[in-house]
Amino acid sequence: MCPGSTILRRALRLGLYAALGWVGFYLLVIPLAGYLSYLAAFMFPLVVVLEVVGFARAVTSRGRWAWVYLLGNTGMLVATGVVFVEGLVELSVHQQPDTRVTAPLYLALVVLGLVVGVVAGARMRRPAP
Repeated sequence: MCPGSTILRRALRLGLYAALGWVGFYLLVIPLAGYLSYLAAFMFPLVVVLEVVGFARAVTSRGRWAWVYLLGNTGMLVATGVVFVEGLVELSVHQQPDTRVTAPLYLALVVLGLVVGVVAGARMRRPAP
């Protein structure tokens, strides 16, 4: 294996981890702002720190921290997809979603996806990709 391919694989891994973290950041900030409104501004720095520290730990150690980072962000992505499909189904029956009900449910499902992903990642034994 030539050194160029190793550098390319590392750069690709860093890029994919960063892209997943960026998407995960917005998947958490959007429902947080939708539910907490202006109070989300106080939570924003905490979310930034969590994503940056999670990215740094995932990149520097390829063990459980990488799995926690990957599966936590993937869990939020899956939860957002579930909420999106549910919203489409609700709109297809010509019912306007009530944001007083859907905003906290959306936040709860995204946080549930994050927690399930973190727990699943913490239980992984093999090295992360």
